[in-house]
Amino acid sequence: MSPLLIDNVVKSYGPASRRVRALDGVSLDVVKGRFLAIMGASGSGKSTLLHLMAGLTTADSGSVHIDGQDLAGMNDAQLTKFRLKHIGLVFQSFNLIPTLTAEENVMLPLRLDRKASAEDVKRADNTLALLGLTSRRGHRPDALSGGEQ
Repeated sequence: MSPLLIDNVVKSYGPASRRVRALDGVSLDVVKGRFLAIMGASGSGKSTLLHLMAGLTTADSGSVHIDGQDLAGMNDAQLTKFRLKHIGLVFQSFNLIPTLTAEENVMLPLRLDRKASAEDVKRADNTLALLGLTSRRGHRPDALSGGEQ
């Protein structure tokens, strides 16, 4: 089973008089362990495809399956839980919560899923150390440089 299977996906935006077909029958089968780069000109549908793969938007037709689960069959609450457990997103903008410290931002996905455990704190410590941010753990995003964010 492929971890990501996109089959004949179509996605359009806008009113009928100015309808834009962002994706027109796109299919993709991502093999486990492969690295994938999505590249193309501005307006070619890259962001639309990524939003579909993350369950942030739905296709007009076709299907998106992640680990065998059809995203179209999930309601908003189910998609939110599915994303929490199965999908990692790295946005172009930082999307850090300004009132949380660096450590709290790193731990946020774990806290959304359950109460943070000692193991979660250790994972956050390891992540901050890997990024060279151990000494900055208590700083809020506005006190971090762009690279640190």
